[in-house]
Amino acid sequence: MFSIRGYERTSLSDIAKYSGVTRGAIYWHFESKEDLLIELLDSLSREQFAEKDLVDACSESEPDPLGKIKSFLFTAMQKESVKFFTSTFVTMIIAIINGKSGNQELRQRMLEQRQLHNQKIVQALKNAINKGQLPKNLLVETVAEHISMFMTGYIHSCRVESNNSISANSKAFIELEFETIKKITSDLYLD
Repeated sequence: MFSIRGYERTSLSDIAKYSGVTRGAIYWHFESKEDLLIELLDSLSREQFAEKDLVDACSESEPDPLGKIKSFLFTAMQKESVKFFTSTFVTMIIAIINGKSGNQELRQRMLEQRQLHNQKIVQALKNAINKGQLPKNLLVETVAEHISMFMTGYIHSCRVESNNSISANSKAFIELEFETIKKITSDLYLD
């Protein structure tokens, strides 16, 4: 419904009707459409974008955290994702984040979600450092933000170009990102 009618013009009652369930069933699980949208985003993150790989990369028992980070990024850069990133749903999400739709509370909750996601990246990077996969002097917070910017650039490219060359070269792009991160880290400390 959000994709069809937009955030502003969609109510929980509309969602219940469209889904073929009672309003009571929807209201039992969600107090507001903001709650439903946040849950939907969490679910998409888990199911479509291999959030499990990122969670695994955070685990001290994971033998290859860097490989799991790369796997997470690779999954997010596949052809199926291009369709999602060019959808009206993502257009709506971008409008909410940019303050052009929704409300401040929803925007804040989405930004908090992004911060939690970045914290997972930080933890995964620290784990990769502890396993000797990344340099000990890595600027972890900076690199986590860089990875988020890399993905934002990817999403923007999908929305502008919507071709498959980005997905076809995603593995090379990811490897290039991490080689660049390692090189820049070592160059910073050589000066």
